[in-house]
Amino acid sequence: MRKNLPPIELFLGKTIERFPNHVIQEHIGSGNNGHLFRAFDQSTASKLAFKVVPLDNLPEDENNLNEAKKANLLEHASVIECIDVVPYRCSDVSIKCVVFVCKYVEGKNLRDYMQQCRTDVNLSFVETFLRTMLELLYELKQLGYSHGDLHAGNVLVAKPKFDIYERTTFRVTDFGVRELTGHVTHADDYQHVADILRQLLECVEYRDCEGQYRYVYNILRNEFVGRHLIETDTIADPLARNPRALMDKLNSLGDQYVVEKKNPHSRLVTPFDYPNCEQIGNSHLLLKNLYSDRLLGLSDIQARSNLVLTGPRGCGKTTVFRALSLEYLVSTNGDNPNDVKYIGIYYRCHDDLYFSFPRYKCPERAEALDVPMHFLTVTLLAIALEQIGTWSKKHFSDELKKKEKTLVSELWELFEWSPPDNPSAGQLANLVNRLKGKERKRAVNKQRFVHVPTEPIEGYFGPRIMLEACRLIRSKFSFLRDRPFYFLIDDYSHPKITNELQANLNRLLMCRSPDVFFKLSTESPVSFARNDVDGKQFVETREYDLLNLGLRYITSDSEQTLEFLADLFNRRFQEVQNYPVQTLKQLLGSKQRNENAMARAFRQREEDNKRENEDNYAGCETIAAMCSGDIHYIIRLVARMIEEYGGDDRLRNSNAMPRIPWRQQHKSVRAAAGSFMDSIRTLPGNGQHLTEVVTAFGNVAHSYLRYETSTNEANTTPHQASRIEPYESLHISDEAQEILNELLRYSVLIEDPRGKSMRGKVVPRFYLRRYLIPHFRLTFSRRDSLRLENNQIEILLRNPQEFEASMKLDSWPRRDPNQERLFPDE
Repeated sequence: MRKNLPPIELFLGKTIERFPNHVIQEHIGSGNNGHLFRAFDQSTASKLAFKVVPLDNLPEDENNLNEAKKANLLEHASVIECIDVVPYRCSDVSIKCVVFVCKYVEGKNLRDYMQQCRTDVNLSFVETFLRTMLELLYELKQLGYSHGDLHAGNVLVAKPKFDIYERTTFRVTDFGVRELTGHVTHADDYQHVADILRQLLECVEYRDCEGQYRYVYNILRNEFVGRHLIETDTIADPLARNPRALMDKLNSLGDQYVVEKKNPHSRLVTPFDYPNCEQIGNSHLLLKNLYSDRLLGLSDIQARSNLVLTGPRGCGKTTVFRALSLEYLVSTNGDNPNDVKYIGIYYRCHDDLYFSFPRYKCPERAEALDVPMHFLTVTLLAIALEQIGTWSKKHFSDELKKKEKTLVSELWELFEWSPPDNPSAGQLANLVNRLKGKERKRAVNKQRFVHVPTEPIEGYFGPRIMLEACRLIRSKFSFLRDRPFYFLIDDYSHPKITNELQANLNRLLMCRSPDVFFKLSTESPVSFARNDVDGKQFVETREYDLLNLGLRYITSDSEQTLEFLADLFNRRFQEVQNYPVQTLKQLLGSKQRNENAMARAFRQREEDNKRENEDNYAGCETIAAMCSGDIHYIIRLVARMIEEYGGDDRLRNSNAMPRIPWRQQHKSVRAAAGSFMDSIRTLPGNGQHLTEVVTAFGNVAHSYLRYETSTNEANTTPHQASRIEPYESLHISDEAQEILNELLRYSVLIEDPRGKSMRGKVVPRFYLRRYLIPHFRLTFSRRDSLRLENNQIEILLRNPQEFEASMKLDSWPRRDPNQERLFPDE
């Protein structure tokens, strides 16, 4: 919203203090908070850019104006220097302004360039932009700075007149001005770059891309925009917030394409490529070859109910949602009508909804709530109609021809839109284009003004339209009457999809209907808003079912997990021609686990101070036991084992069974768990504190293993706890709750809501992520818990060092054998 902006004519022909020879000659453009002018000094033929911002649009502390000059400390060639910040009073004395004086650069801002020169935006242009931004992000990271408002309007496209190669360069301005002028769209520079990159790729015509260009386009769209640049969790993605690694990946795309072209029979160079579904991109055939239908919880996901699917990053939520979509089935010839039980429509929020409604806050005007609802509705209906059209042309073409025009006509009427006056008005494609094009853009543009009381807001769909449209579509075609819609909404997670945006959209997504079921994936139970803007609270098992894949893997029969992982790895080994092993069992062997024996072995080895010959964490069974659903970590772990053993060549030269010795597996497992702990430390915000909380818990649990005996066993079995169990309903401070939520959000702890305390109250249990168990030399037994009072949980979360000092055992405890607990109430 443009506010407090004085008339442009008040500045034309004027000069400002400290630059008396520079006359303001041209208005370049206006933003939300100010005007941009070109000023010219005739005596020196020099130009400057004056950005004029009314004082009312700035904070009261004018010392903050120095923030704008931090660009001068940067050396990167893209940075436009801020020469000075000068106070200015218009001829109308009531208007006071501040002028940001910068070097003037000829060119268009990138936002205007994408609109006016769209056909000039090709992949070379896009790659040059991304390289420039990554170089700038690297320097900012080294200095501990950020730009703060790196949108397309603050990036200039410059083409030097006398450059022999006519190269395009990008220049960046307005460093630190966001600190002064208010609202910023995205949370940080990386997400701003992702948004601009997404817009640039939309300018490139994908259908015209072939060979290497299409390969690069897919990598930029699916991996850079869809993951690396928007990811804040450095545990889930090592390339997140790492400009050097991102630049290395960008520069290697040409070589990667050559390698893949030389391997036409497989898209995998190693069995460990594509550990994340986002990296597979649009290759449905590759997804089919790698996807295992033995995924735990699959039958629950396919049930006819609304579902909230959660679990650690990399647990397969995206993979299974994509594999259930009609688009995937059609692309892989798995769409035989006898096998299709529902119409799965896949939609990924990270790629679309997040960029369209970043940092969303609910408006006060009730009618404005329907703007994002309209956007989501038209998007989902467009995808559904498009895919139904493709499938029906393949299998039900006669019925489609008979009923298409009637359906489209009734949908135009339902939407209260006038159909276009042309012969194609009755075709699905025409309606889809309206939904995908004009209506989506209309909602995004209107969102900028929903907080303006005088802005008219009319004609936006509420939740009713989606349900009525789906009912209408199903009623028209016989092949849909027994097949409900499953809308598979991926990455529906706070903070990207804010709690307020979720509460708004939940008016639709928690609706119960025989025609439509919504399946939402979110990274943890605390990333999902269980309410709507009308104040309704949604109850599990009534409005939706909750499936936590992390918990499912922890509590399921280990044989099921092993069967799934074996199938997953066997598929990968067989996708690489002539790989030296073909099965997971051949690589790692089978080593039946006895957790009690392992606990006693830990005790004995520590008493004897002998740890170097351990092989407790080895074999396929250990890999299965370590899995909390975090499949991509398991893939990376096995890859690490092979690398540390000596690589593929050593595997080829060995006939041993298993190929990798158990002692080497044990070392790799322990090292990988330690690396995971290090990655927790690098999480943004409270990473260091979260590490200390987990360390305190792990150290105390290990001390129990050494010096405490389980009360669940008649013999002297070591106490083996890898979870926290409150004694009573959890009541902790807001600060402690926030820390607990972060541990759950990053799946460092995994919540089991089915626990029951010794005092008869149903309370949650909190499992340590299984991948971390080897780091603390614990066992995978699920028999014991570390039972804690509320005040002890509070101390653990807020002051983990104090918790460890008071709880850790250093010797066999002396206590009354009839005492219920080791630590009585204080």
